[in-house]
Amino acid sequence: MKIHQIDTDVLIIGTGIAGLKAALEGAKAGKDVMLVSKYPVGKATNTTLGGGTFSVSTDKFSPEEHIQKTLKSGRMLNNPELVRRFVTNARLDVQELVDSGLKAHFHDTGFRCLSPYLIGGPMVTKALVDAVRSANIRCIENIMITDLIVTDETCRGALGFHRESGEWYGFRSRAVILATGGAGAIYAQHDNAPGSTGDGYALALQAGLELMDMEFVQFYPLVYAGSGRARMILPAFFGDAGEIVNRKGEDIKEKYDLPRRLIATVTRDQFAQAQFREIKMGNDIDGALLLDMRQADKSKLPYSDDLLERYKKKTSYHLEPLKITPACHHTMGGIPIDADGRTKIKGLYAAGEVVGGIHGANRMGGNAYSEALVFGGCAGRAASRGKETTITATDFEGLMNDYIRKWDSLLKPEVNKKSEISTIMGDLKKILWEKAGIIRDEVSLQEGIDKIGDISRTIQLQFARNITELYRIVECRNAALTGRAIALSAIERKESRGSHYREDFLAEDKAWERHIYVTMAGEKPVISRIDPI
Repeated sequence: MKIHQIDTDVLIIGTGIAGLKAALEGAKAGKDVMLVSKYPVGKATNTTLGGGTFSVSTDKFSPEEHIQKTLKSGRMLNNPELVRRFVTNARLDVQELVDSGLKAHFHDTGFRCLSPYLIGGPMVTKALVDAVRSANIRCIENIMITDLIVTDETCRGALGFHRESGEWYGFRSRAVILATGGAGAIYAQHDNAPGSTGDGYALALQAGLELMDMEFVQFYPLVYAGSGRARMILPAFFGDAGEIVNRKGEDIKEKYDLPRRLIATVTRDQFAQAQFREIKMGNDIDGALLLDMRQADKSKLPYSDDLLERYKKKTSYHLEPLKITPACHHTMGGIPIDADGRTKIKGLYAAGEVVGGIHGANRMGGNAYSEALVFGGCAGRAASRGKETTITATDFEGLMNDYIRKWDSLLKPEVNKKSEISTIMGDLKKILWEKAGIIRDEVSLQEGIDKIGDISRTIQLQFARNITELYRIVECRNAALTGRAIALSAIERKESRGSHYREDFLAEDKAWERHIYVTMAGEKPVISRIDPI
């Protein structure tokens, strides 16, 4: 087995918008920066799959208005210090991105990327990746990070293996930034990149950090399911312009008293809940409802003719009703940080969707890109200023080998039986979707927690015949840890707030203006504390 040890000043795990921005800031500070990515740099990230919309203050949308709208969306569970840092920095960071060559159309509350694709995410990624390449920042692709290496309450680096060659890599670093994204792909229906399996949450938990607000998971109701798999987001205004019906032909807007306007934005959660109910009752068509756009009022579609033509070619919405389904979209909870992206472990920083506290109980539309850009920059600058020292190469090698032996014990090339891990991951996704998804209650959540426990024990019994199966085992372990953290937090919060909907506690309760924290105890996450805001 080949083992590589690489030294760097700043190690960044993840190459979405937060990781790429952090790398650029580290390079500006003159630091030796190493970017590590589970996939080719900039590929298979939620940044690339996103719409390309940034919310920032403008001449018609003041910073204070942006702050208040963000806090209102988060139902006042946001960290005000983080929100203020985000809003204050967003306009300058976004303008710098546009100045680098990203083409955009500005509007009252921010801007949308101009793109030849249906979405603007690829253009955002391209602009940042091009800048990273121009800065000659080192990148290593296809690395699955398995562990953060922590001694004396200080992060000394990270360990991982190449998903194809199986070679191990140890990264000895003065600072580490987690920019691993969220966990949408742990749900059966999602619109996330396939690698969004909660890796950063699991790494943080196993390093000794808490996670906060994990119960708050956002679901988007207008996901095109015509291909049989929920992936492609449809524009929000499609929901306003078209009729939405179930298998019986019932008008869903009328049946659930949903508005005729802004159904996928202002009443996003209620719309997703209505869809989930209809599908659960069997009023679906192949697990979806129908969006009929054939008689749509074009005045309700504020999109260019060119963009509409592209959607016609992709979906044929002008010829036949579209199958739509709700899907997991964004995770609001995560690692607590300060305004510079620092965690409670020295030398360890975090930015992007893996972080908690910014969005509170629900994320305002357009804030995901903007805050990931801002806090990626903050973390990159703070990590570059850090004073942490490294341990000796010999000591690091010893720690690295201890971790490798743990994982190597799971590799059993001589085992004839194929690993069951793909089936186990599928079962986990289904459990989370049905028991800890859009509509929750005490019974379903407890069933979910119990079943996740069974799955976690099954994962521990799995062996890998090759490196691909080991990769799947690590991902499934991460997904199970994250899923348990979500379900535990959701059963503890006995109210409905933001994206968290409890059918047995329908009202928002002021007594629950609290943060729920999760930590590791032995092999599983547990509730560590519940603190008032």
